[in-house]
Parts: sequence; C-alpha cells; structure tokens
Amino acid sequence: MSAIAASVLFATLFLGNDPAAAILATASPVSEIAPPRAAQASDFDPGHLPFSLTIRGELSVNYETFAIFARPGEQVRIEADRPLSWIDDDVMRAASPELDWTAPATPGLTRVQLEDDAGHVMNLNLIVMRSSDGDSINGYQLGNYPAEPYLGHENYRAPEFFLEVDSDLGSIAVSPHFRLEQFLCKQEADGPQYLVLSERLLVKLERILEAANDHGWRTDGFTVMSGYRTPAYNADLGNGENSRHIYGGAADIYIDTDGDDVMDDLNGDGALDRADAAALFDLVQSLADTPLLEGLAGGLGEYAPNAWHGPFVHVDERGWNVQWGR
Repeated sequence: MSAIAASVLFATLFLGNDPAAAILATASPVSEIAPPRAAQASDFDPGHLPFSLTIRGELSVNYETFAIFARPGEQVRIEADRPLSWIDDDVMRAASPELDWTAPATPGLTRVQLEDDAGHVMNLNLIVMRSSDGDSINGYQLGNYPAEPYLGHENYRAPEFFLEVDSDLGSIAVSPHFRLEQFLCKQEADGPQYLVLSERLLVKLERILEAANDHGWRTDGFTVMSGYRTPAYNADLGNGENSRHIYGGAADIYIDTDGDDVMDDLNGDGALDRADAAALFDLVQSLADTPLLEGLAGGLGEYAPNAWHGPFVHVDERGWNVQWGR
C-alpha cells in the first residue's frame, strides 16, 4: 500500500466518484425541491458590490472579496463596468475601467483594492502560482495527469502551475464565503501543500450558496468535504482519471450549520439521510438553465451516506451539464 493510500484508508470506498461524461442510473425517486425549513429572518450577506469585473474576458465577478490565480509574469486583463481606482502598496492609480495586472515572477500573494467613486471597495487577492516538477512539486507528490485532455477539452489539460499554500495563505479568503484551505487535498504533506483551484468554481459555489439561503436554508457556507485532489490521491480513492477534482474544478459539499459533520435535515423529515442530499441536488439542478448559473455549466451528483461520510452533493464547472445519482 502506498503512503497516500494509507493516508486515505478511512475514505477509500467513496469520496465522490466523478464520471467525466455519463448519467448514472437514478438511486432515489425524483421529487419536487424540498420545502424550506421553518421561516426565519435571513441576514445572509452574499457580498455583492454595485460594480462588476470581467476577468480574462470571460468570468464576471461582483463580490467584495475574490481571488485571481496567475502564472508568473502573466498579463491578467481585468475590465470593470465603470472606472475604478486601483490601490496597491498604498499607491492609488488613476480611475480606469481597464485594469491590466502583470503577475510578479515570484510566487506569492499581492493584495489589491479596487474602489469606485462612491467608496465601494473590492478586495482582490492576486496569487502567483509555482511551476511543477512533473509528477511532484517541491517534494509534494502529485502523480500523473492524463497525457491528453479529456475529449480535447482545454479545461482538462494537465496544469503546469500550482498554488503553494502554507498556514498563512491557507486562511486567505478566495471569495466572500470560502477560504483557500477548504479546497486543499487531504493528502499528507511534510511542508507546504499545493493545489489548483478554478475561479469559475468559486463563483458557482457562491451563487448556489446564495440560492440555498433564498430557499430558506440559512447558512454562511458549505462544508467542502473534498475539493482539489492530486492525481495520486484520486487514484488511491479509486476514482476516474478524468475527475474534475484533479483540475481544481470540483467540490463535494453539504450544509452543516450545527457542526456535527453531517448534512443538515434540509427536507425537514426528522432524519439525516440521502433525502437531504437529494434536496440540495434538486435545488442546484433547478438553477442549471437560469441566469444565476449562466456560463457555469457542469456536473452535479448526489451521494448517499456510508461508513466514512454522510450524504453530499458533487458540483463542478466542466463546461456542460451532466447529472448522476439522483
């Protein structure tokens, strides 16, 4: 048994198999979205701003806090829907709707504030990644990515750069309700850990979280049971080589407001079981063709509890909609 296999023995059977393109046979009857729990005053703050950015010409973001991950020296195009001042190292640049950031050559964090003329501020955490050494990085085992991208999709191409995460960087907010450390692989490490993380996944999770609160499930975040996985860790779990987890584009999530490490009773039937995962699945599925998830198509899976974990839902941003388990 490999070292990685030993470190994940507790979860070997099932931490979210992610078929790249298949709809598995349903395991529970289809139903309407579960009713919300007892009505209560909602003070959930989605973290929206009155202005938005378009990052690299494709991803729209209007959050008070967000992270951008870049290669060393990369020119990152940021376009705003209004002129914004850029505050970096206590220096304010003239207001402009076009903000080009050149990533430093050295991996690490740069904090930037963007401010409109009304005083609304966006905090950007710009993180420069580090190149890998093939199947490892700085002694941290990655394993082998597929030689060719799945069905030729560019977002399935093996990553060349990874975020280096120590204890300080792990606590960095990457969006209003998620921290970088929540997406780390559960693989053991003697030093810093490494991962890739999709900015598109962060936006999708934030939008689903907002919808969950609108539905009456009051929560300030999802528990991320499994985020990034190295190919080596993913293989030891017995999952497919094209899992979106190894590309940083997937998260296995559940709602746990009481901290018991199990999905809450979302459908209000008094039981903590697969039906609660089905309720969350149905909510996410209902959003698939709405403006809320426009441009964020992906996989959606529903999983039953077993001896290692409770019920959960898989969400990813692969680029086309596919569902399984429900």
